[in-house]
Amino acid sequence: MCWFFKKKKKKKEVLQSSTATRSNIISSTPTTTDKSKPLEPDVTKAYDKNQVPKVETKEVEITSSQAKPKETKTNVIQKKPVTKKQASTNQYSGKYEIYPEAGYFKFRLKASNGEILAVSFGYTSLKGAQSGIETFKKNVETGVFDLYTDKSDYSQFVLYTSNRGRVIILGEFYNNLKQAESSVESVKKFYLNEKIEILDDIKDDEVREEIVEFENVPENDNGKYEIYLEEGLYYSKLKANNAQVLFVSTGYATKASCKQGLETIKKAIQENRFTVARDKFKRYKFNLYSSTNQLILTGETYPVKGSCLSAINSVRKFAMKAKVIEL
Repeated sequence: MCWFFKKKKKKKEVLQSSTATRSNIISSTPTTTDKSKPLEPDVTKAYDKNQVPKVETKEVEITSSQAKPKETKTNVIQKKPVTKKQASTNQYSGKYEIYPEAGYFKFRLKASNGEILAVSFGYTSLKGAQSGIETFKKNVETGVFDLYTDKSDYSQFVLYTSNRGRVIILGEFYNNLKQAESSVESVKKFYLNEKIEILDDIKDDEVREEIVEFENVPENDNGKYEIYLEEGLYYSKLKANNAQVLFVSTGYATKASCKQGLETIKKAIQENRFTVARDKFKRYKFNLYSSTNQLILTGETYPVKGSCLSAINSVRKFAMKAKVIEL
C-alpha cells in the first residue's frame, strides 16, 4: 500500500517462469531458500535465458483491486491536475524500462538521476506492459494520488483512476509523508517521457518482487474474520487465535461487496498466490493476487524477509477455517 539506468541490450531474452532464477524464488519457510517453483504454472509469457520473447498480439492488461486500500495513518490526496505543458519541460530527462520479474513483464519510471519513482504490477506480455505505460500516463493527468502511512510509519503514494475504480500503480516506500509527496511531484515531471528501454534482466539488488515456494502449514480453526464499517466503507480483517491482526482488506462501498471480496481473498490464499515485495531499503511486505492477477491484498512492512514469510504462513494457517463475524 511504496534505482538504476541500464542500456537496452541487443538480445531481448526472457526468463521462463518455470525456470526462474533462484534469486527470484524464496521459500515460505525462512530457513529454506534453495527451491524453485513458479507462482503461476499457466503463465505462457515467462522467461527463458535462451529464448527471444514472443509478444502476444492480444494485450492483457492486469489491474489491481477495485477497492481502496486500508490506510492506517494520515491520508493525503493530491488533487491538483497535471497538464502536458507542465510536464513537457522535463520529459527528456527520465525514462521507462520494461523488464522481467517474478515471471511477468513489468515497467518502471525512472528520474534523470536514476531514482525509481514507480513500479507497475505484472503483465503477461510485453505488449501488455507497453500498453500499461500509456494507461499510467493518462491517469497521472486525470487520476487521483493518495498518500498513506502504514503502522511502521513508512509512507507511499498510490495512483487511482479518477473515480477511484482501481489502483494504477504504487510508489516506493519512504521514511515520511513529505518524501512520498515529493516523489509524486517527480512523477508529474517525468511521466510524459517517450523513452522506453526493454531489458532482458535486472541486477539482483534491484529486484522488487520474488516468487514464494510454499511448504505445508497446518490449518487452525481458531481464527476469525471481522467485517466492520469504518468511515463509510466496509472492511474485513483476519485475526489469529491470540487476537493478532494478520491482514485488513481494502475498503468496499457495501457489506455485500465486502463479503464477495473476502471470498476472492480466501480463494487466492488457498491457491497460495503470494509474492514477497521489497523496497530499495530492503524492507519487506507480502502481496496477494487474484486468479486474474489483480493485486487484492498487501501486508504490513517488515524489516527482514523472515518476518514477512512468517506473516504469510500465519495467514495461510488461519484463513481457510476462520469463522466470519459481522460487527
